[in-house]
Amino acid sequence: MTYFEDRRSEPRIRVNERGLVTLDEHTSAGCFVHDISTGGVKITLLDAKAVPDTFVLSAPDLGVKVCNVVWRTDEMIGAKFE
Repeated sequence: MTYFEDRRSEPRIRVNERGLVTLDEHTSAGCFVHDISTGGVKITLLDAKAVPDTFVLSAPDLGVKVCNVVWRTDEMIGAKFE
């Protein structure tokens, strides 16, 4: 059996809640917040490529945070908080 080392610098807390990503002054998109830490967040949404490298995320357990994309796939983003 292979074990993978968790290299995260901070523990993650699973929240599994809905959030809102601001794409620009007039457009936002719904997302799903999977987990948060003191330094960042992991979210999914239909088109992660439409999200700018710096964006505003709002969610009930999180409040409003300015985020910077660290990694992304077609539908998922890992971001750190400013």
